[in-house]
Amino acid sequence: MASNEQQPLLGDSRARNRSHASVASNSSNNRHINSDSSASAWWASRSRDVLSLFTILLLLGAGLGIWVYGTLPTSDHDEHPHEYALSTSRIREHLSQFLQIAQKHNNSRSVVNGHQASADYVVSQLQAYGDCDVHLQHFKSPVWTVNQVPKLRVKGPVSINYLHETDFEVLRYGGMGANITDAPAQIVADGGCVAESIGDIQDKVAIVMASSQQCTLFESAFLLEQLGARAVVFVRSPKYKTPSHARVRITDWKEGDPLMTIPVISVTHSVGQLLQSTARGLRVDIETDTSIQVVNTFNVICVGRTGDRDNTIVVGSHLDSVAAGPGINDNGSGSASVLEIQLTLAKIKFAPRNRLVFAWWSAEEDGLLGSRHFARVLAHGWKNQWTHNETMNVEWPEIALNLNFDMLASPNYISLVHNGTDAPARARTGSQQIQRVFENYFARHDYSYQVTDMLGGSDFLPFVQNGVPAGGVLTGASEIKSIEEREEHGGLAHAALDTCYHRDCDTLLNINMEALHKMSRAAMYAISLLASTADLRGYLAGNLSPY
Repeated sequence: MASNEQQPLLGDSRARNRSHASVASNSSNNRHINSDSSASAWWASRSRDVLSLFTILLLLGAGLGIWVYGTLPTSDHDEHPHEYALSTSRIREHLSQFLQIAQKHNNSRSVVNGHQASADYVVSQLQAYGDCDVHLQHFKSPVWTVNQVPKLRVKGPVSINYLHETDFEVLRYGGMGANITDAPAQIVADGGCVAESIGDIQDKVAIVMASSQQCTLFESAFLLEQLGARAVVFVRSPKYKTPSHARVRITDWKEGDPLMTIPVISVTHSVGQLLQSTARGLRVDIETDTSIQVVNTFNVICVGRTGDRDNTIVVGSHLDSVAAGPGINDNGSGSASVLEIQLTLAKIKFAPRNRLVFAWWSAEEDGLLGSRHFARVLAHGWKNQWTHNETMNVEWPEIALNLNFDMLASPNYISLVHNGTDAPARARTGSQQIQRVFENYFARHDYSYQVTDMLGGSDFLPFVQNGVPAGGVLTGASEIKSIEEREEHGGLAHAALDTCYHRDCDTLLNINMEALHKMSRAAMYAISLLASTADLRGYLAGNLSPY
């Protein structure tokens, strides 16, 4: 943060000195009319030369400061210099490359569009300018696509064509598409969790009422498919006014796990009540045009060559976007920042006390599948067809913590810090300590910030679920900014933090450069500080200071 003190202009200083010299000379002439005027001129000339030299030295010093730090340092520039070495303009150059890649791949960097080209760009930068051993970690990801708008028609005492997105929605991964005509319907109680309570569902459309039964959507839908249902319709709880768009798939999906083949639909509670009241004799038409393809993809892992491997820090961000847009904020902003941080640390020859591993995850938008694969392989020894040939020189017990950066430049941003208290018990104390590091960054710069939950939705989750502390910063997605938040953080009230979230307008024009500057430097500050901490495990246990 720039100092509020106003420094005098050098030109003003020189003018004042010249004025003082003139006044002094005039006074001397008045007192000593017969003194030697040439001597006075000589001294005045020497004074100007000294002032000019002093000015030049000041300008050289300022120029050197700009060259070293990328900008003039703030009040604590000597304490944490690494964050000032980071160039926001270089991060923007990476974002420009990502956008160009998306434009060549259906305006998307999803797993089946521009992800591989994005990964190739990251790898080329690391190999040319980075300081790490680059590995590709391969796995399979199911990709679900909607090709046409679905249709739902119910025929009974009253025939109704229901409205897509208003009355019903096809759940993600809800089957391979079908054209079902005049199928009988049957109400299913208890959430469809127990086979004995379902009855004969063969060739019928199962209408599953909201229930307190503890089984997942996938467990219920898959059971109904195994029992012969032609389609599944889940009725939402009355507290929701719109149909669900949840995934109906094993959360931690891996190669070989089953996927739904019959249509799976969500309807609102009011639609469900009508279906229930007219269930006897009800006939249903369902038309869906969807597809699921299982594709090969990979994480990019950059393993540092120096530092204590028993205190490894994994710095992660997801590289893929949704199919609907180029994902320049989500999550080009995070992955470009992490890339430039690695390149900057290599450029300044940063020597970490604790080893740094940088990761660019794939298939985050398909359910955190890249980071889940990383954790499954390292924490649980799971192997796929590529595992035996992929040696990364990283073991799970060596990982001390994870830092996650997902969306760092939302246009209507709030600076958000993940709440370490939300982490599971095994990872909670360490996550709270990571939170304090980020909070210290914002306090040092007198930046406003807000603590947000760390319950799910990004790639920290597989780490905390497996006992590794995690944390990070972000700037928000579809959340609506309140009036109070506007007063504290600026921007627009009653508007989303990112109005282009998961849309085709998530381009460079969607990037808030002020947010990118603050948040990328927050990331650099935390990474360089924790990588330099002498007793990292002691700090994460809450016993020591990181400084």
